[in-house]
This record gives sequence, structure tokens and C-alpha cells, in this order.
Amino acid sequence: MALPTLEALVGAGYDVVGVVTQPPRPTGRKRVLTETPVAIWAREAGLSVATPEDSNELCAALTQWTPDIAIVVAYGRLLGAQERDLVPGGWWNVHFSLLPRWRGATPVPHAIAAGDTTTGVTLFKIESGVDTGAIALSCEHPIAPHDTTETLLGKLAERAPAMVLDFLTRYRNGALELTSQQGEGPLAPKPHPDTGVLRWDQPADELYNTVRAWGGEPGCFATRTDTGHRVKIVTAWPSTDLAPLSPGEVVVHPEGIAVGTGSIPLVVTRVQPSGKPEMSASDWWRGVPPGVSFRA
Repeated sequence: MALPTLEALVGAGYDVVGVVTQPPRPTGRKRVLTETPVAIWAREAGLSVATPEDSNELCAALTQWTPDIAIVVAYGRLLGAQERDLVPGGWWNVHFSLLPRWRGATPVPHAIAAGDTTTGVTLFKIESGVDTGAIALSCEHPIAPHDTTETLLGKLAERAPAMVLDFLTRYRNGALELTSQQGEGPLAPKPHPDTGVLRWDQPADELYNTVRAWGGEPGCFATRTDTGHRVKIVTAWPSTDLAPLSPGEVVVHPEGIAVGTGSIPLVVTRVQPSGKPEMSASDWWRGVPPGVSFRA
């Protein structure tokens, strides 16, 4: 999410004295240590890169670089007073919501899960509170009916560079006007492992929003009535053309399976059974004994 903004800053000729990003993490089945895309791109561009594990390492990098101002995009960690004090122009965060709505680590999936039709990008000054600082700039962005967390994050990340460049121009010209946030707004904490558990007695639109929001992380799951095993629901959509089914009831559908909800059925097209790779719902259903349903 941060790479488009970094590319824009370098392309605009700004003196990027250093790039801070998360340390390498194990990825893939072989758990190979892999750098972030930001780190890889920055090193190839000849920029200094720091991947601090703690506050002391971050402060050491800042002391070496002596930046005038810091732009933060999807960094994923809180900044204490010590780090903030080392940057005289302040730390300015690109947040993917219209603050104060959805303060916290995961604003995009929370907005989708809540059925919001509009979100946006906010650039604000980081202070001690969680996403509570004064706002420099913001812009609205529609949430399309079929947006997922992944697609919406990509769209918002593409809007961030222009906002950051505009902000830096205003900052340099002394034309920056800050606005205090009004009200509290709902919070967007990191998801609980059970956030994506599907309750089939809920209306189909709420279940659909849950799949769109949390289908990637932590995943959305149904539980089989026969074995108690979880089945990950990867893709699904509500159907107005089918007769109602009891919540959790499963029947075959030309595009997969149809599952009963608290309103209209939900058509599931891709699943991942427990301990198996992702597959089409049709292929999975052919191997399921007759009469199996999902726990409501």
C-alpha cells in the first residue's frame, strides 16, 4: 500500500533521506525470509532502508538521517514520543478512511463489513492518540458494491500519492491549514480469529459484506454439521433468483452451491476445505455426503 506514494515522492524529486519498513518475515510454505515490496524497491532505487525491530533501532535510524518531516503509509506500528520528537516537522499519516470514522488498524474491511458506501483517504498529524491528530487533507472515495478489502485498498493506495504531494507543497509554502477532528467515530481494531465466522441466520447482504471484508484475513468460515470441520468461504454473492432456504441449508447451484440465510440465499463459488487447497464449490460439493448443511 505504501509503494505508490514512495515512487511518487522519488519521481517528484524529493530528497528521501531514508525509508522505514517492516523487517523481513517468513513467507510461503518454506517460510523464506522475505523483505517488503517497499524495502526491495527502495534498495533498488539506491535509498537508505531501515527495518527496525524496536523503538531503539528506529530512533538510531532517525538520528542518522535527521529528516525534516516523515510520511507514514500502512506502517503497522505505533510511534512513541521519542520517535515523534526526532522529526521536527512531524509525522504525517495516510489513513484509509474519512476520520474520525474507522480509527484503527483495519479501517477498510470494517467499512465494507458495515455496509458503508463511501470511504476515503485522510492525511493527519500523528500524536499520542490512535488516529486522533489534526487533519491536513482528506478526499472521499466510493465503495463499489462488489469491492473487497483487497480491491478497495488498491484503489485508495493509488489516490494517496497525489494527496501527499499536495500536502508537501502546502507545507513547503506555509499554506497548510489543519482541522481538528470532530467526534469519536467507530473504531477499526485488528480482527479476532473468529471475526469471519459466518452466522447463516443473518441476512444475505450482511454475510456478503462479511465475505467481502474479511475473506482474505482472517478468512470467512462455515462449519459443517456432519464433521464439525470448517470450510473457508472464498467468494460468494447473494441471489434474488432463488427460492428461500433454511439458514445453513445447502443445495447445488449451477455456479457452485446455494446456502440459506436469514433472507435470500448466498451463492458460494469458491471454497477451501479444512486441510485442502482452494477449489470450486462445485468440486467440493460433489465429494460431500447427502444432507450436509452448515451450522446456522
